[in-house]
Amino acid sequence: MSKAKILIVDDEPDVVKFLETALRADGFEVMSAYDGIGALDLAEVEKPDVVVLDIMMPMMSGYEVCRQLKSNPQTKHIPVLCVTSAHSPDTRRHAQAAGAQGLLVKPFIPAELVAQVNRQLAHAREQPVTDRPA
Repeated sequence: MSKAKILIVDDEPDVVKFLETALRADGFEVMSAYDGIGALDLAEVEKPDVVVLDIMMPMMSGYEVCRQLKSNPQTKHIPVLCVTSAHSPDTRRHAQAAGAQGLLVKPFIPAELVAQVNRQLAHAREQPVTDRPA
């Protein structure tokens, strides 16, 4: 079985490095984007198995990136796990409304990230194949 591909999207290089290290240590193939446009392009070309998406980014918020991923037939099946340090009572509701499958609040330990990613992968495997592009 091939390694699951995870797309990390965050505008802070130190956060990207932390996430990459945590996911690679658990055997995932990791790719990264530092802004929304790069994320959308990479997701369409690479078809990651899960997107780990920061909410607070300049120019295009994670909410908007998520909405665009979910509106694109090529990427709508990809589970999105939002991460944020600006947690408020509305954050989870906004993330779900944008189409995200989960929310992880910074700071978190690597094991929490890996567990959430594995949860999204397991859930995606349970979905009918007809929901995913060939």
